[in-house]
Amino acid sequence: MEADSPLLICCSANNDPSWRWFAPDLPMDLRWEFCNVRPRNAFERLVRRPNVAMIRACLDAVRTAKRRRADLLVTHDPRVTFWCGVFCRIIGVQVRHLAWSFNFPKLPRGLKRRWMARAFTDVDRFIVYSTMEKALYRQHFGIPAGKIDVVPWGVEPPIVSGPPLIPGDCICAIGGNARDYRTLLAAMRELPGIPLALVVRPRNLRGLAIPPNVTPHVNVPLDHAMNILGHSRFMVLPLTGSEVPCGHVTLVAAMHLGKAFIITNSSGVSDYVIDGVNAISCEAFSAPALRDAIRELWENPSLCERLGENGRRFASEHCTPAALLAHFAQYLEENGLLAVQAPLTPR
Repeated sequence: MEADSPLLICCSANNDPSWRWFAPDLPMDLRWEFCNVRPRNAFERLVRRPNVAMIRACLDAVRTAKRRRADLLVTHDPRVTFWCGVFCRIIGVQVRHLAWSFNFPKLPRGLKRRWMARAFTDVDRFIVYSTMEKALYRQHFGIPAGKIDVVPWGVEPPIVSGPPLIPGDCICAIGGNARDYRTLLAAMRELPGIPLALVVRPRNLRGLAIPPNVTPHVNVPLDHAMNILGHSRFMVLPLTGSEVPCGHVTLVAAMHLGKAFIITNSSGVSDYVIDGVNAISCEAFSAPALRDAIRELWENPSLCERLGENGRRFASEHCTPAALLAHFAQYLEENGLLAVQAPLTPR
């Protein structure tokens, strides 16, 4: 490989040292360096607030970018984007910076927002997964609209392996960010004949009383969660408001598997959800509305099947790794880091 070929530094909140993002799918004349947040010692394992391992990974990425004169710094997760931006200013590193997966389940406020807004001014481009987020981050952080690209979340269809881990017919709710499980559990109390598998994190259950027809599954591995989703009749995705940019990963997984779902009517998912076509939208914080939607879908198998099939079609057309890879390749081409070529296909 030529020493003067483009060098890309990739820093993420991923703690898997084997993760290589799109590197295997792009031409070999690109050089890559990866920095991740996997703790390296007892101190990094113990101190999580602040996240010392993440701060160290960001410092490593910026130092590497300076030492090796990198052509592009790619950050995944806005916290990583922030710390890399801070260190670029402190160390005096001028490198093109692409912020991928720029998503806040909860927006920072006060001094933290001002610090982040300042660090984000040096970022060249931001990739978000919904139109609502583009407007939100432009207003909240003062990011110019021309610096924010909207690209639908893309992933391969999940693999559902083995027989059902939960016997019998049930519905499910999966995920931990910005979920309104209080409203969902209130709705389920009035639907005692419908079993719900709840796949959550411990914090999602704090202060909540679990009805007898709801079975929590806490901190389960991804393949376990996908088995539950794949064998459920449909999914419920309650969000904490009508302007919440969360749930994309879970709803796209459900669509790829041909599963109907009920979701809070939020502008943060409006790029993906067409009410009555590939999902059922429901008023935020309304247990009666959610109860009625769950009952309707449970008692109408044909509607459930139609929504699921329309969702599968939508995901296969718009929510694929190939679409994300194409956008990244286009960005590289626009900045002279990749020669124009035939469309790429993720491995």
